Amino acid sequence: MGDFVSTIGVALGAAAVGLLTGRAVRTIADHFASQKGMPYATEITTAAVFGPLGWRIGLAPLLLAYLYMAAAGLALSLIDLRTRRLPDALTLPSYVVLLALVAVGGIVSRDGGVTVGLVLGAMGAFSLYWCFRRMNTALGPGDVKASGLVGGILGTIGVHAWVVGIGAGLILAALYAVTMLISRKGSASTLVPYGPFMFAGCLVAVLAA
Repeated sequence: MGDFVSTIGVALGAAAVGLLTGRAVRTIADHFASQKGMPYATEITTAAVFGPLGWRIGLAPLLLAYLYMAAAGLALSLIDLRTRRLPDALTLPSYVVLLALVAVGGIVSRDGGVTVGLVLGAMGAFSLYWCFRRMNTALGPGDVKASGLVGGILGTIGVHAWVVGIGAGLILAALYAVTMLISRKGSASTLVPYGPFMFAGCLVAVLAA
């Protein structure tokens, strides 16, 4: 009973942090994209993502890393949906922040494997998306750079989560692209906002792990 109550407390606390963080996410997204979204929609969405992560992960040393990844993913997704680009000014520094948070979490939990998993997962996802980029011009260079963030955080969990998360993102993006083609709202060369699908696939894999 005590563990259940503690889990609920962490989830509610994470959701509350999400409400506050959502404002920063919205500010960052608005900075890179002039189009504004619905009032408080970003804050509510961030809380809705943070809460389940808090429930699933609990007060683990890597919780901050996962929450940061969620916040960065939401900001990048909003920007991608509005502008069809993922800015290096947000993507590249996130590598440094994520590496630092995972490294500290690994030290606290005495598990150096999570840092190794982060690096290998990031390299694997980046290489995979780089190959896709060579074959498909609809995939932007920003998608390739952001893929390392997704692969890295999934790598801290394990190979199975990495495969599920990367696969889910690709499937969701493919379904979107097919829908655009069928509805004649796009063509084979139309830039697809892969960011939201990559991060959605990552979230699914983390919560299902």
